[in-house]
Order: sequence, then C-alpha cells, then structure tokens
Amino acid sequence: MSTTGRYKNKTKILGIPCPGYGDRIWPEMELLRMQIIENMLLGGMRGALNSVFEEGAMRILVDENGKYRVTLLATGNAPSATGTVGGAYFKAPSSVAWEGLENGRTYLLYLKGSSKTFQDPSEVRPIASERRIMASNVVLLAKADLRGDNPVLDRNPDGKVNSRDLIQHVMDYENPHGDRQIQDELMIRRGLVFEDEAILEVGEDHDAIKIPVKQIALAIQDRVKTTKVDFKTGGQDGTILSADGNVIFVQVSRCCQGQVSSDTVGEIAIGYYGDDEAVKQPDQCIVRNTGAVGIPMRALIVTR
Repeated sequence: MSTTGRYKNKTKILGIPCPGYGDRIWPEMELLRMQIIENMLLGGMRGALNSVFEEGAMRILVDENGKYRVTLLATGNAPSATGTVGGAYFKAPSSVAWEGLENGRTYLLYLKGSSKTFQDPSEVRPIASERRIMASNVVLLAKADLRGDNPVLDRNPDGKVNSRDLIQHVMDYENPHGDRQIQDELMIRRGLVFEDEAILEVGEDHDAIKIPVKQIALAIQDRVKTTKVDFKTGGQDGTILSADGNVIFVQVSRCCQGQVSSDTVGEIAIGYYGDDEAVKQPDQCIVRNTGAVGIPMRALIVTR
C-alpha cells in the first residue's frame, strides 16, 4: 500500500493523478486533481462563468392587476434556457416568469443560481432588477423597458454573454453575435454596405432619432459646395472661371481695395456650360460685362 501521499497512476496527456491498485485515498491528491479539472473547465469557459447557450420564446404579458409579467418558455425540443451561472451548468425549467413588473420602469431580467445548481441544473430562479447586479451567480437574459405605451423587450442587452460553439460562430456570417451587438469602437477596412431599408438610429430607447440611411446617402450625393474665386473683368470677351464640381450657380461682386475706381463694370452676365459656347467644361463658367476691363471682382461659385 502506498504511504507517500501520491497515486501510482496518472492520465497520459495532462498527468492528472489517479488511484492505482493498493492506493489509499489521499485528500491532498484528490484536491489537486479536482483543482486541475476545475482549471480546465474555467479555461474552456474562458472565464465566462455566467453565459447563455440557448433560449426559448420570451414575451411580455399584462396581469389582471395591471402589472407586467415576462415569461420564458421552452419551444419544441429546445429548453427555456441553458448556460452557465456562477460556473455551474444550468437548464432552466420549461416555464420561467418574472412577475410584478411595474409600468414606467426598466428591468434587467436575470436567472440566479446557487450551490444547489451544481447538483441540479434546474435550480435557478428569476430575478428582476432596476439596477445591474454585479454578483457572480447571476446570468443576464433580457431587458424589459416598460416606460412607453408599447413595452419593449431587448433580448440582447449590454452585458449579456452568449456562448456559442466556435465552429458555428466562424461559419455563421449572419448575426453571429445575436440580433443586436454592443461595440465601443468598430473599424471598417474596406467597405460598409447598407440595405435599402436600413435605419440609422442616434440615441437609444424612446428618445432615439431614426433616419433612413437611403435618405442620408441621397443628401450626401446631392450636396453642394461653394468656391471663392478672385478675378478681373474681361469685358465682352469675358473671363473663364473654374471650380471643383459641376457649376450650378455663380454670384459676383466688385472688390474694393481702399478706393473705388471711376471705371464702371456695367451689366454682368454669367455664361454656363451648355448655354455659352465659350464654356467648354461643366466645371467652368464665364463672366462677361459691358463696362471696363481689368476691374477686380470676386465670384462665389456653387457646384454639385
């Protein structure tokens, strides 16, 4: 019989101690190998002690007393919810309800585990809180906003952890992080593509401003620019001016450098591309005048 406090056997790869024939059970060795297994489990969970694997159907209901109730139900062969809470695997009962929720408030909906959850995965209970719970044995499932006329249920609130199989995550290019993702910073290297019906939302909850992305794109596409150009009159022959973009409008004024010359500008006419043969490019225009040549002028050219 071994009296050294060590086991004769160990696993081939990780070397986890195991009793051999004739060994007695050593508490320190049992603690050692259980600690090895615990560390492996924590490494496999990547520190995500509280996470959700899968969920069923969730909806908001109104009770007879006027208060709200959020229910989580199993659908088909899928349970109401599975995941980890406080490091323990949980499989919630087929029906879970957060009851007594008051109108005009916002609630974070949790499942809370205990030491019993390690022996019985169904040992979890629902908790609704108006403030974020920082305990290590609760897992966040949803957020219920009951402040408006139409209650809103957010299935992916900030702080919720969804654990998914790595291979499925890599292969799933559509909503791999759920329907909603919270990200502090996002850098796009190549391009950002919006569908025609996409909405840009500024702010959150009921105060958010929602603008169709297509409307923004059209506004940018149709935006106008202004360019300032200083020139001198060219008389009837005119002076050709250029700007960045297609010229759509020109406004001119006479410049004064301390004294006003007695020469007169006369009538001023603007020739645009397509209307005046002297203008050869759409980014050009010509300014003609019936008065003197060489008078300092300034043009404000509007382009698109």
